[in-house]
Amino acid sequence: MITNTGRNILAKYLLGQVQSYASHIAIGVGAEPLAVGDPFPSYATKENLEFEVLRVPIVSRGFVYDDDGNPNIVFTAEIPSDERYEITEVGIYPGRVNQAAGSRSSRTLFTFGTNENWEYHTETAAEAIETIVSPLNLDQPGGTIAVDNIVFRTNSNNTLLDGPLRVGRNERPRFLSRTMLLKSNLSWLERDFGTGELVIRDDPSAYYGSHIHYNGISVGLDAHSLDDELRLAFSVIDENETANVLVEKVLLLIEFANADVATPTNYARLEVELNQSDPDIDFVNNRYIVVKKKLSELVKSSGFTWSAVNSMKVYATVFEQGLAIPSDSFFVAIDGLRIENTTSKSPVYGLVGYTEMKTATGNPIVKEANTSNTIEFRFGMDVL
Repeated sequence: MITNTGRNILAKYLLGQVQSYASHIAIGVGAEPLAVGDPFPSYATKENLEFEVLRVPIVSRGFVYDDDGNPNIVFTAEIPSDERYEITEVGIYPGRVNQAAGSRSSRTLFTFGTNENWEYHTETAAEAIETIVSPLNLDQPGGTIAVDNIVFRTNSNNTLLDGPLRVGRNERPRFLSRTMLLKSNLSWLERDFGTGELVIRDDPSAYYGSHIHYNGISVGLDAHSLDDELRLAFSVIDENETANVLVEKVLLLIEFANADVATPTNYARLEVELNQSDPDIDFVNNRYIVVKKKLSELVKSSGFTWSAVNSMKVYATVFEQGLAIPSDSFFVAIDGLRIENTTSKSPVYGLVGYTEMKTATGNPIVKEANTSNTIEFRFGMDVL
C-alpha cells in the first residue's frame, strides 16, 4: 500500500521535484505476519517498519499483471546471502538513509551476536557466554531445551525451535543466524511501588541481580531527539514445548551506565513490563514482540549524558500464571536493539509503501543463511 508520505513524494517525483520515489527496499521482522484469509489493515499513516533489519537497493523495475489480471509495478532487490532473516514486513524508500537526520540516523545498536563481547555476570564472577550449535534437546526425545546454561547463544534455526507449537506461537528468533537466550529467572525484577520503577529484588538471603553486560561500548545518542525511539525485539521461548505453562508477565530492564556496578552515577534505564492482560499482548498465540520506548521515557539519573555511557546491562524475569516467584520454564531470546529516528522529517524522504507479509500459514518468510534470494515489492495500479 502507498502511504500518505508516499503519495506526497510520488507527486513531487511526477512534477520533477525529486529524483526518486523508490530506490531501496527495507526488510523488517517486527510485524506479526498475516494468514491468507486475513485482511490487510490500512497502512496510510505508517512512517517506518516495526523493526527494520536490512535495506537493499532496487536492482530492477518492471510492469506485470497478477493472477487476477491487475497491472502491477514491480521492484526487485537482492538480499545478501550470508545471514538468516524471518521476514514479516517490507517497505519502499526513496533513499538508503534520511539525509535530514545526519548523525541521528536510524540504525541497529546491538545484535547480541558473537561479534559483541557480552558476558554473563553472577554475584561472584563474569563468565563468557557459550555458543551451542547442536540440537538444544541434546538428542533426547521431545521438544525440551536440555541445556543447563542460564545464558547461551544458539543458531536461530536450531532444530528444536522448529516444533509446530513453537512456530505457531512465533517463538523463533528472526534477526540474523545467531540469537542469545536468557533463562526466565536470570534476575528477579519487581516494581517499586514507592518510585514506580523496576528494581532488582532486595533480599539479604539471596542474590537476584544476575544479568548480561557489555562493557566498553559507545552508543552515541546525545544528538537524538527525546521523541526518537529505542526498539527492542525479543521472543519468549518455552523450555518444554508441550508443557502448556502460561506466561503471566515479562519484565526486562536494560541499563546504560558509566560503569558495570550496582549503583552507577550516570545511567538511563529502559523498562519493559508486559502482562498477558494487556490489550496488545497475547503470549498464548504470539511470543515475538517489539517494544518501543521514546528516549524521554527512559528512567535517568540527574544530569545523565549518553557520552558518559560505556556499559550496558540486561536483566530478565518471566512469571508464569499462578506462580509468585520467577519461572524457570522459559527463555527470553534477545534479537536486537535499534534506535529509530521518528522526528527528522524531510519533504523528499519517507516510507513510500509498506506491507506485512501474508502466507498460507500466517508465518514469517524464512531466508536462510548462505542462500541467494531476491525480494519483490509490487504496487497495484488501478483507475477509479
